Amino acid sequence: MEIAKLLHTGFSTADAEYPEIHQVKGDVVLKFKDWQESIVEVFFADPVAMKWQMAESFLEGERYDSCYVIENSEWLNLHIAQDQISDAECYKHYKFNFNELGQFEIIALSYTVKT
Repeated sequence: MEIAKLLHTGFSTADAEYPEIHQVKGDVVLKFKDWQESIVEVFFADPVAMKWQMAESFLEGERYDSCYVIENSEWLNLHIAQDQISDAECYKHYKFNFNELGQFEIIALSYTVKT
């Protein structure tokens, strides 16, 4: 069963502007303006999959304006089962919810926030 575990990112996706998603030298950068008009840049290391969707899909207890790591992720397990990545590599399924704008999901080793 998939579980959404809240991430304490140091930033908020609540009331943020529509994000930009860029691929840069094999990494992914998620860039947006938060509710305080501050620019937030999140770098994802060694991504193997990502998606943006406007249709809302939530797990139990998940909020529409918060960020999560999805434990027991079916999407992540699909990549492991097809030998795209190894379970030993410690990839994670991250999910960033942007209110009614949409949801960004990515499978990556880690993320770093640019300050």
